[in-house]
Amino acid sequence: MERSHISQFLVCQMSSISAKSVQQASQAFFRGRTAQRLVMTVAALGAVLCALPPVSPATSSRLCGSSFQIDFGVLVSLCVLGYFVDSRSSKSTGELIAKSSLATAESVIGKAVLDRRRDACCAASVEERASPQKPGVINGSARGLRDQRGQRRRRRFDVHIIECAQREGVTHTLPRVSEVMRASSRLGHRDAALKLFGHMLKKGVVPGAHLIDKAVSNKFFQFVAETLDDKRMKRDGLSLLDLVRCHGIDPSPSTQNRLLSAWKGEPPVSVVEYFVKMKGDRVTLSNWAYRSIIVAYEHSDPGFVMKVGTEMERSGIQLQRTAYNAVLGACLQLGMHNEAQELFGKMADHAVAPNARSYGIMIRVYSYCGQFEKAIAIFDAMREQSFEPNRFAYHHTIHACIMSERVQYAVQLYNDSVQTQMPLCARTYVMLSRACRDIGFKDFYQASSKWS
Repeated sequence: MERSHISQFLVCQMSSISAKSVQQASQAFFRGRTAQRLVMTVAALGAVLCALPPVSPATSSRLCGSSFQIDFGVLVSLCVLGYFVDSRSSKSTGELIAKSSLATAESVIGKAVLDRRRDACCAASVEERASPQKPGVINGSARGLRDQRGQRRRRRFDVHIIECAQREGVTHTLPRVSEVMRASSRLGHRDAALKLFGHMLKKGVVPGAHLIDKAVSNKFFQFVAETLDDKRMKRDGLSLLDLVRCHGIDPSPSTQNRLLSAWKGEPPVSVVEYFVKMKGDRVTLSNWAYRSIIVAYEHSDPGFVMKVGTEMERSGIQLQRTAYNAVLGACLQLGMHNEAQELFGKMADHAVAPNARSYGIMIRVYSYCGQFEKAIAIFDAMREQSFEPNRFAYHHTIHACIMSERVQYAVQLYNDSVQTQMPLCARTYVMLSRACRDIGFKDFYQASSKWS
């Protein structure tokens, strides 16, 4: 085979090889650097030139002498460039494979993490639906978690405040007292609350106490009132109310009721007068405090009782039985018989059942205003309710019987009092004896023996 044919054969083979290499390298052409792009461009042009056929036979025979050298040079350059491009391409391909593997691994890992998080959220949601919701946790949200962390931090801070107060005492300064008040009431620490209360009784009110948050002061003093036993509440109850008012707030109804509960509903005059003073200062009183004032002033100042009762009615405070009886007694003393009858009717409207005292007052009311039949009816209703009449109820009912010319029934009531061993008033004996003589009997004993 001639040299030209050999060279043409090799050129064709190398052209095909270099074309493959260039085809592989062209995929990384636009990803390479500037120098790499230049080399790849030269290799591609060489391959194209070698693949072109000669222009004419004359030109081919004229260049036949040097074609071997040219073909050989082109062949060598193509081999070198092909090797260089192949190595670059393999390196770029390796980098691409590594990068794609890394990206695949990251996506797989990220998917696994997301799956684990999703499973955890599902489990948490199932647990929340199965268990009661905790305060401050909002469906496991970030806000609920922040609230939980905030509560834990506040609790640690409160515990630290209480420990310092028990170890070092309470400094008589506004910030320190405020911190201990807040921490003791929030943690429900009885010892710290009582210690601070004793400190206040000894040192007095801290300057600027009215600047403390009203909610903190109110919660603290309510907690102290619940913590104190009856003995200490009787001793320091009024001082507690003074401290509350010095902090710029009114004693809450629960605090007032706790003081009255310590006295078993029968407070001394000093406590009642303190409530009257608070009422004069326009402090809102509890229903129990109002009732205590009415009961205490029923006999000494019935006019004041009527005024307080009217104020309670205007304020929408429903009277209980003790308050009704006190107001009824005040109406009786003031001669306000019509008002007493109206008030007695309201007891039934408000589902307040009258007791023996209620019936006794109304017997006197109807007897004084000349409605004797109603007085006798009230007495009968009283006995039907299994209430035992006292000697005053017997006296006014017997008087009503005599005035309505029912002497026989009056004598029968006397016999009932003897059977129940209820001693009657001396006036009752005199009145009944006179009535029996007026109808022809020597005395009521003779009438009693006849009508027994």
